[in-house]
Amino acid sequence: MRYLLLLLPFAHPVAAQVAPPTPPRTILVRGTAEQELDPEKLDLLLTYRFSDNVKESGRTQEQEQNLQRVLTQAGIAPEKLLLEDLSASGYGGFSKTGNANVALTKVYRLTLNNPKLLNSLIPQLVQTGADNLRVVNLESSRLDAAQLEVAGRAAANARQKAQTVVKQAGGQLGGVVAATEVLPGSPGNNTLSEYQLGADKKVKSMGGGDGGADIATPNLRKIKVKAVYDMVFEVK
Repeated sequence: MRYLLLLLPFAHPVAAQVAPPTPPRTILVRGTAEQELDPEKLDLLLTYRFSDNVKESGRTQEQEQNLQRVLTQAGIAPEKLLLEDLSASGYGGFSKTGNANVALTKVYRLTLNNPKLLNSLIPQLVQTGADNLRVVNLESSRLDAAQLEVAGRAAANARQKAQTVVKQAGGQLGGVVAATEVLPGSPGNNTLSEYQLGADKKVKSMGGGDGGADIATPNLRKIKVKAVYDMVFEVK
């Protein structure tokens, strides 16, 4: 019996031609939210200036007495008032030995555990001779919770914007691809400007627009909590 042996050449494997994955279609939007809190505690800086400390030494002592009297009448403990800064200088840059006129500047720090006293307290402090009053170090125990709440509202604001645009374009909004918090003064503030068309629009975006927008006056007696997020969503 004869056997027929057929030798067939081995087939060389052919590399599969796999198409590169299509990148998902996305939309980038910025979501913002803000909230104001009433402070539970704050510091008030009071500045007193005396043009001639030698001749007005009596006025300096009277000012201190009037200040302590106002605080006592308001029910504020004496230890809440601290001397923050004290500086003296001679007129015209002359030394103290050659110039008897010495200008004196005093800065006090008054801690208020009841900020509601501020409205009635400020006119009385001005009457004691205060040249400048400045509110600083506003504190609230609700700050951390408010920051989380505002962050969630900023993310919801971004999704709402994206949903409106995609729906009008006939698409369907997918999930979140990326999210970046934009901090005040950070380069991320200009993230959206990279998507503008034209150098002039980019410059305007980085500079705050055309300059015609109204700037809201900040409330210096409120704690302003603000969140800004740049979010990328998938478009189906």
